[in-house]
Amino acid sequence: MTTREELLARIDEAQQALTDAQQALYQFDTDPQNNVFESVEQASEVLEDRLLNEAHDDCEGSYNVGADEYRQEFIVDEKRYVAILEVEYNRHDKTYYYVDGSDFRVEEL
Repeated sequence: MTTREELLARIDEAQQALTDAQQALYQFDTDPQNNVFESVEQASEVLEDRLLNEAHDDCEGSYNVGADEYRQEFIVDEKRYVAILEVEYNRHDKTYYYVDGSDFRVEEL
């Protein structure tokens, strides 16, 4: 028979495995070698949406606010670039933040 403590230990292990897998996926997704595009315009479309979604996700829940800036390096024709999203936040009910505005640009490295 399985004890409560054993079940809680298995849950902790599973949660740690999930956290580790999510971190590995994030590192894979943000590696510039895995962000190769045919053009800067194509990269801009994809990465502006991705960075904006990340900012929105970081605001989930009460009292959570995202970073002021999000960056993603990428490659076009073997040249390295960085996509930069600067974010402005606002809040409602004095507890829930949301993205109120943003400025997106691309710089060659």
